[in-house]
Amino acid sequence: MITGIFKNFGKGILYFFLFPILIIAIAVYGVVGIVLFVIQFIKMIILFFSGRNLNSDLEEDIQAKAILGELKLEEEKKEEKPLSLYPSDSPVYGSGYSSPLFEEPNKEEVVEDKEGEDNEY
Repeated sequence: MITGIFKNFGKGILYFFLFPILIIAIAVYGVVGIVLFVIQFIKMIILFFSGRNLNSDLEEDIQAKAILGELKLEEEKKEEKPLSLYPSDSPVYGSGYSSPLFEEPNKEEVVEDKEGEDNEY
């Protein structure tokens, strides 16, 4: 019972001091938002009447696009191999790999198999 009184008293003190801080924080957030809105509005008006596009790229964007354009040109210069379905063409396996499904059997093994066959029919 006594602990309940202290808890309620502590909550009251906490609310008494935190409520004004919360109100001040909300007011500052609102004022900053309005100031940024006005600054952006003035910037848009200046850009509009100077004849520039409102969504035009910044200097950094233009430089980045130039760098990316150079990279794309370098990539286009490289020869691209067409995509192959065979693993022997893959750079992972290397040129010495051949699939067991497509290997040609040794001629010696084939000859031995034919000689060793017994015709039971």
